[in-house]
Amino acid sequence: MTELNFSRQWYLDWVRVWAFAVLILYHVGMYYVEGWAFHIKSASTSVLLQDLMLLTNPWRMSLLFFISGIVFAYCERKMSTWGLLKAKFIRLFIPLVFSMYIVVAPQLYLEVSNKGLIDMTFIEFWFVYINPNTMLLPEYQSIIGLLTWNHLWFLAYLWTYCVCLLLIFKLLPVHHFFQSCLTRLSPAFAFVLVVSVIFGVWISLRAHYPSTHALTDDWYNHGKYFFVFFAGYCYALSPQLKASVIAKRHMLLILALIGYGFIILDKHGYLYWLTQYFDTSIWVKTFYGVILSINHWAWILMLLGYGAKHWDKSSDRLAYATGAILPWYILHQTLIMIAAVWLKPYGIPILYEGILIVLLTVMGCYMGYEIIKRSGPVKILFGLPCLFK
Repeated sequence: MTELNFSRQWYLDWVRVWAFAVLILYHVGMYYVEGWAFHIKSASTSVLLQDLMLLTNPWRMSLLFFISGIVFAYCERKMSTWGLLKAKFIRLFIPLVFSMYIVVAPQLYLEVSNKGLIDMTFIEFWFVYINPNTMLLPEYQSIIGLLTWNHLWFLAYLWTYCVCLLLIFKLLPVHHFFQSCLTRLSPAFAFVLVVSVIFGVWISLRAHYPSTHALTDDWYNHGKYFFVFFAGYCYALSPQLKASVIAKRHMLLILALIGYGFIILDKHGYLYWLTQYFDTSIWVKTFYGVILSINHWAWILMLLGYGAKHWDKSSDRLAYATGAILPWYILHQTLIMIAAVWLKPYGIPILYEGILIVLLTVMGCYMGYEIIKRSGPVKILFGLPCLFK
């Protein structure tokens, strides 16, 4: 390993910060977009908004899992197995459980209230919400009752993947094997390999296991996201891959734009001559799967390439944003829904209302983080003690 591999990669922090910023805009968009399910919906929706959101929809969460895999590799080489497991428990598991009980509860309350399914105060609902034996709203229940993680499924999945990879490495000491294989792996072959795996997951699991974010039955997402997480781990151990994505960033951008263009043309029916054979021709389905898989990886690697070229430096703003990113992520969707429900009766035009929701959400996240970081016990509940430097 060269020192470069395990020194701080500032561009990863920049890309992750911007990815989470886009996530806030994306979830505000979910409130307005036509035809896509969300916990609450505006009376005014937009079909055209789908086109914009489809730009990031196929790969935005994969990007976060990929970067998390890179960070995991750095931490795994610097910490003991027990130390890393403890750090991830503090960073991921504690905030997840706390937020399910406190932060996410208002989301379900607003959702079912907005649908007219309950008539009670939030405090009354909360005591029912935390009761695993409740009989209320059976259609919303899982094996743990009404408790849910909603947008925080990412933390649940990431915690699970970290534990699984640690167990694999503990039971099968394969570090030297991976090291040997990765040093011989050419960037071009690596790209073909990851596209092939993602395609294999897409064609074999996607139709049979629709996305649920429920952890126990979400096999298509697990096949995709666990592989992406592991691919990030491998990327961290392969300095030649970083050099390649920097050198090929313009080509990757072209591939990414072509992939996005294909998705938009298909959405608007311009590829009907091809789409009509999707369910009957394995060749057409394979063509779609390959294009979508290339699009998936081209966006991720392109962003890393441009980030490594132009953003690989620290700053005070980055230091602040890196510390704030987890509390902001935990808080943002609840704040979006509160702001949306509060503004809904005023009938504000969609553009201005959307801007107000974004501003109120950002203001709430900022104030929340300023309070959280000044309180030791609360910091623990939001994962702040485990910031890796």
